[in-house]
Amino acid sequence: MPKHFFFDLDKTLTPSRSMMLDQHRAIFERLCKERDVVVVSGAEVRQIHAQLPLSLNGLYYVLAQNGNHAVEKNGSAIWKEELGVAQKNAILTFIEKIKNELNLRVKAESDLIEDRGSQISYSLIGHHEDLEKKNAFDPEATLRLNILKRHSTDVEKLKENNVEVKTGGTTTLDFFSWGKNKGFNIARFIEKYGWKKDDCIYVGDALFPGGNDETVIGIIPTKPVKDFRETYEYLSSILR
Repeated sequence: MPKHFFFDLDKTLTPSRSMMLDQHRAIFERLCKERDVVVVSGAEVRQIHAQLPLSLNGLYYVLAQNGNHAVEKNGSAIWKEELGVAQKNAILTFIEKIKNELNLRVKAESDLIEDRGSQISYSLIGHHEDLEKKNAFDPEATLRLNILKRHSTDVEKLKENNVEVKTGGTTTLDFFSWGKNKGFNIARFIEKYGWKKDDCIYVGDALFPGGNDETVIGIIPTKPVKDFRETYEYLSSILR
């Protein structure tokens, strides 16, 4: 069994932007106590902690905002990187273009964009939209991947401003500094702690081409899962 487990959060450990289900807590707690566990997400640190049992704080590492804000088990910062003004302006210009093109009816315009510091996340229908609606909106990320393909020229302009964009969560596009994606940040985290890559594994629901977990492929071994239910089936099978 691997010594060091890296997990995506939304749809891998928990339902999207929701608490871990009660029936999964004991499995996750046991793993945290027996192995190193690192939660890797586009979310902010506080959002990650809000979705995981409070009783387990201090038992796992956090790589928030696609790893651009890394936090020790005890809550102290390992590193935190911030987007610059020019990067943010380029991101917001891109988002406005997509919003105008899609012209979707949403509950609250103010719920579409979150500036998390190291990352800006744009939910096409709203970060706090009804979970059932979010899950049904773009389940295979097809719409968002097509948007990025259709706007390849604009994506290149983002790159010129040192910005990378990936699909994230269930309805979002995540923007962060170019090259500083999950794969990059997992690699430098492993190097910092002197872990062997072959002793690690990454579990995620978006390891498909264009998915926000794809950049981990080739960095450490990976385990694709369809959803959080499949994650705990896998963990149950190896913790026997």
